Order: sequence, then structure tokens, then C-alpha cells
Amino acid sequence: MKTKFCLLIPIAILLYCCQQKDWAGSDENDIEIDSAEMSGINDNLLRKWFSLNRESDSIIKSSQLIIDKQREEVESYPQDEREYITTCIDDAQKQLDLLKKKVKFTKQFAADIKHYDPSLQFTIDSLEEDYVLGKNKLEGALKQLK
Repeated sequence: MKTKFCLLIPIAILLYCCQQKDWAGSDENDIEIDSAEMSGINDNLLRKWFSLNRESDSIIKSSQLIIDKQREEVESYPQDEREYITTCIDDAQKQLDLLKKKVKFTKQFAADIKHYDPSLQFTIDSLEEDYVLGKNKLEGALKQLK
């Protein structure tokens, strides 16, 4: 019980920090858009995509760290708990991989937008909703690791 509580605290702190921190540095996964390309795109849409990029990169990195740490510690658990924790780790890794694919697709979609078209709004909203659902599933899987 003490171990589970000790793991819950870092997970909660990491998830909180990932959602609150505004990363100023650029990452190799960030989308670079010329100022000429930006002229045709709605400013609110741009802010939303850049915010999503920072948040998703942060969540993916911290989730991978949590999963890797759990993989290292799984041998220290009794055999009956080890199987359950391994299953939880595999589920969390699966959810993380799915989220990575969704984020990659969303980034590619955003990079391909040259001019904002109001008819794209439904697709944009759908991608955002899909990302939020994937993020929630990942957080649920990470909570099972506690």
C-alpha cells in the first residue's frame, strides 16, 4: 500500500506539471510554419494547435518516463502482483502508442493546412475531441499503475 501511494504522488505531480507548464523551448516534433503560410490561417486555430503540441509532447514524454520506471520496478514486486502490474504497464504502453499516432496525424493535418477554411472546423473539432479522449484513456491506464 505504501508503494502504491508513493507511486501515485509522482504520477499526479507529473500529470499536473505537464498540463500547467508552458514549454518555451522548441522540440523536433514541433510544427514550423512560415509567416507567409500563417497569414491565411485563423489566429485562434494556430494558438490552439501550438497549445495542443506543447501539451501532447509533454504528456507523451512524462507518460513514457512513468511506464519505463514501472518496467524497471516490476521485478521488485511479489509474483502475484507482478503479473497484474505487467498487464497494466502493457495497457498503458498501448494507450500511449495510440495517443502518439493520434498526435502525429493531427500534427501532419495541421501542417498541411495552408489556408483556413471554415468547412475544416468539424474535422478540427473532431481531431481535438479524439485527442482528449485518447489523453483521458492514457491517464486512466497510468492510474492503474499506482
